[in-house]
Amino acid sequence: MTDHRSEALLLKHYRLDSAFPEAWSDPIEDLQIAQRKQFRASTTRYSILQEEGISASFTRPDADSGFVPEDEPDPLGSTSSVVRLLRDRGLPLEENTRLRNRYLISSKTFSPTAFLRDVHATTPSSELQRGLNLLSGSIAQKSGSLKLLVESNFDRFVAAKGTIEGVYKEMKANSFLDKDKESEYGVGKIRSYLNEAETKADDVFGPVMKGRGREEELRTLLSVVERHRDILEIPGLLNDCIKRKDYESLIDEYQKARKALMDARALVPTEPGSLVVNFKEEHIHQLIIAEKMWIEITFAIDDFKRDTWKRLAECRTEDNLHMELIGILLELGVEDNPIWVWLLSRYEYLKNRITTVFERSRVEIEVLRRKVASAPPPSSKAIAHHLRSPTRRIQPDPQKQLDTSRTISLWELIHSSLTALLDPTTGMLGELLSFWKTAQSFIDGDTLLPVGIDDQSRKHHRLEDLNIRMLREGTVEIVALIRDCVIAFFQEPPVDDVSTMYSPVPPTPVSSTSDEAPPTPQLPQILKAAAPQKKEGEEGYAFFPPGANSLSGVHFMGKIMVLVGNAAIAMADMAGKLGKDGIADKLKVMVAGGRERAVVAVCSSWLKDAQNCRVLEDWTRAVDNRDVTKMPGLFSAWEREIIGGMQGMVYLDKVKNSNSAVIPPPSTKLLTHVRGQFVRSLYKSLQGMVENAKKPLVDGEEVPTEVDDEGGLASPVTSISPANLMAHSVDSSDKDVRMLLTLSNLQLLRADIVPELISMFEQAFSVKLTDESKTIRDALGQIDAQLFDEYTKPIIANLTNIVTTGILTPSWSPPRGSIATEVRPYIYDALLTLVHVHSQVTTTAPSLTQPILSHLLEQLSKELLEAFKQRKRFNLGELLQATLDVEFVNQTLSQFNTARAKDWQQKIYLELDRGSDAEARQGLQGELAGMKSILSQLRKYSRAEFLCFRAKKSSSRRPEA
Repeated sequence: MTDHRSEALLLKHYRLDSAFPEAWSDPIEDLQIAQRKQFRASTTRYSILQEEGISASFTRPDADSGFVPEDEPDPLGSTSSVVRLLRDRGLPLEENTRLRNRYLISSKTFSPTAFLRDVHATTPSSELQRGLNLLSGSIAQKSGSLKLLVESNFDRFVAAKGTIEGVYKEMKANSFLDKDKESEYGVGKIRSYLNEAETKADDVFGPVMKGRGREEELRTLLSVVERHRDILEIPGLLNDCIKRKDYESLIDEYQKARKALMDARALVPTEPGSLVVNFKEEHIHQLIIAEKMWIEITFAIDDFKRDTWKRLAECRTEDNLHMELIGILLELGVEDNPIWVWLLSRYEYLKNRITTVFERSRVEIEVLRRKVASAPPPSSKAIAHHLRSPTRRIQPDPQKQLDTSRTISLWELIHSSLTALLDPTTGMLGELLSFWKTAQSFIDGDTLLPVGIDDQSRKHHRLEDLNIRMLREGTVEIVALIRDCVIAFFQEPPVDDVSTMYSPVPPTPVSSTSDEAPPTPQLPQILKAAAPQKKEGEEGYAFFPPGANSLSGVHFMGKIMVLVGNAAIAMADMAGKLGKDGIADKLKVMVAGGRERAVVAVCSSWLKDAQNCRVLEDWTRAVDNRDVTKMPGLFSAWEREIIGGMQGMVYLDKVKNSNSAVIPPPSTKLLTHVRGQFVRSLYKSLQGMVENAKKPLVDGEEVPTEVDDEGGLASPVTSISPANLMAHSVDSSDKDVRMLLTLSNLQLLRADIVPELISMFEQAFSVKLTDESKTIRDALGQIDAQLFDEYTKPIIANLTNIVTTGILTPSWSPPRGSIATEVRPYIYDALLTLVHVHSQVTTTAPSLTQPILSHLLEQLSKELLEAFKQRKRFNLGELLQATLDVEFVNQTLSQFNTARAKDWQQKIYLELDRGSDAEARQGLQGELAGMKSILSQLRKYSRAEFLCFRAKKSSSRRPEA
């Protein structure tokens, strides 16, 4: 019973004949139209004067009365023409006046529901709120105006209506009148008066009635909007969440909007066959507002999804933003799998980015390499300054002292370029590793992902087998791409025409999050010039700065090879997880090839620096050993630095997990090359020291306090001259001084430094340099003997001249029958020559005093023998004089006596004995006691002159050759 009653009330409210009408019709409107037509057809020409017609002219205007305007502005203020707006949306309002009046608020058939549904179908909630405020203000303003209008014209309205009704009654009483006599009895004139009065009444009271009805409808509309304000506010709140990037609140608002829509739809069933019962008109309003809200939400969510897809495609792996974006899309619900879309876009990005980064780096390296090659070579002072850098490790930035500033800049560019490609943390390889780690988590299903609305996103949680296979193959392809880049970096020579690969390469890195297109690259002037011509026998390395020294080479190439080794291990580990065979072997080839090229390039600069090693000599004494200059210590520090750096490059012992199969042991060929280069560097360095001793470097330039970029010198190398000698400096203009210091340096090198360097090399490379050690020792001995003879040769020549002249002169022989009581002057001259040598040696290189004077004593004894041989015959006086001369020399220089000197002295006595007769021999035996007394007196008198020969010597004797 209740159901039938409810259905009847529903049909009555909506003016329906049945619960399932085939078309919409308004029974009241149809009835009114039919009554009008019937009324007009049945009444006379005077029917307009009837009470019903007259009263109708003062009611709310409609289409039939002709007082409804053809168009109106939107009462909510959104547009100036409602008809034009609806015409643009496809509603034929010009042809259908009744349909038009449903949207014009001046009409009595105005429908608020249809007005909101069609005119404001896409109006945002914020605009509706502003329209609501405008409408409320307008209603309040017009209510007061209408009240005043009604009060001021009410008397006129009553008087006019009374007059009209009186005239109408009077004419109705004269029923004898007919149509043909209307004008004769004044009906036509009266009718014109009536029409005029009717028009004036409409002008006065039409707006009053119109405004009152409009106010009621607007109040109804306002109440509907206020009742469902929470629904209308959802789009604004959702857009605010999007602007604030508050994705958690965004999902909440989206779920709230969806729930509001579902609740509204549940109040008014719209499915075919559903019973339209138990709902009110306000339910219809709620459904319309909810549907409108959902349309706006849909537009906002669609725009947000498009922006999210774009951001997801450009998202990096490291910041984990991709997981947030994927989660949002899965929460909102999407058709495409955001996980696969992101993985695919990330793969394409990595592939293109690696090529771009590498090609751009090659261009930048070649540009700077040509600038370095075209720069003037560094001066000798600059070379010496850089080669001394191993002894200046206390400085803030030691690597800046290794080479010229331009060379260091090129090294840093090369290292940073490879770091951008190969670093497992910050480089492109790091992005690849992070990408695969994330992809693996998706493949294994280890990532916690939202299931979305009604579990509709759960289907995206697992990747298809085809997609997984594509991911694996793509990752292997990127690994091969990185490997090819490294091989090209080490193996390919410098390009002759850089412009061919420069044009498509942007000058700055392309950011993965930037939408701006890179500027068109301009070709630098240096690239338009031809590549620098290589010298004969010189191999060009695109990865090695021209003219770079061994210190910068071993430092930066060591860092680069560690970078390559770590990258190879990381790629091999990842390839193992991919299940791909053969990748480790290819990476091993990459490492071995790059290492060999790097080692050969550094070895080349090693040998060049060994030839330049002579510039390390500044002829200042070492602080801890005044017998030598700083040269041996500087040379030792330089060689140690190179040996240590080469060991790190060859064995890559600083590479993490370097025992991996990806890091192969060095080949025998490579070790042989390094071994030979070490020996050659020693030879070249020693040769440079000998050249310094014979002919020092000529430095006619003024020593600056600072040097430009080409020189790269930060602190000056002091040139020593006699005018500025200090405590640790020597007079390098004196060749004898240079020879003595070089001999002392060689003595230190031979005894300590070179053996230590050989031992260090043997330990570093696990080899025994047995043959090389012997060869190096022999070479050091030959060089030492060469310099020793070169220093002593002029002294020996002078002694030879003194002895020969003194003994062979006729005045040497004492008068016949006299006894020798004094050594001849030539002995004093020879000994004074040795005093001068002793003074020079002890003040320059004290450690050489014993070997040099011992050698000179040997040569003096030899020259005495040769001179006496030329006399052949000796009488007693000559025999005594010769014996006195020889013994005085032996006793004065007894501290420097050697076995060889004693041997020469023994031969002198044999020669004297052979040239003497029996009488002279017997006389000599009788005079020996007196001769000893004479020698003692002579030694006593000459003590001051030859006191230097009696000083104790701390240095060891020179080894006999």
